[in-house]
Amino acid sequence: IMVKLLGNTRRLNEAFRLFEDLCSQRGFRANVQSYTSLTQACVTNRRLDRALQLHDKMVADLKCSIDDKFYSVLLRGCLQLRQFSTAVDVVRAAYQLPGGVLSSPPRAVGVEPRTLEECDRKFKAAGQDEQRAWSRLAADLVQHQGIDLHSLASTKEGSCPREKGRGRGHQRH
Repeated sequence: IMVKLLGNTRRLNEAFRLFEDLCSQRGFRANVQSYTSLTQACVTNRRLDRALQLHDKMVADLKCSIDDKFYSVLLRGCLQLRQFSTAVDVVRAAYQLPGGVLSSPPRAVGVEPRTLEECDRKFKAAGQDEQRAWSRLAADLVQHQGIDLHSLASTKEGSCPREKGRGRGHQRH
């Protein structure tokens, strides 16, 4: 909670110091929720570079499971800062798709469906290069994960069929 509050009050360096102090001096074991809060603080402070460093740290820390909420926060940050190529890389990492530059977690976790829908809308409203990149990504999502972005827009979140045992971000169509 303190990390989130510090991030919201534009005190990102203090949020990182608190996080690191808790982990190193107090024996706190960082989990996905604490990393997600710190990532949101980075996004709030327009520091996508630091959020991406956290992503890499989480992937390297095999004891910390990344989830679709974390990737949704990271993806929304890319969209807010109009970092479309990084957004594509975030989706590729979340779904373990080929061609991305970010490290992928041990298993595909995806992103929240409403975030994927938001991403789809923003890419379609962007320039031609971004639209082409999004079309390639959409094709890879269908081919590798069975996720059709066109059907997401016509389906409300929570009503998409889910494969048993998969996370919220894994709607199969």
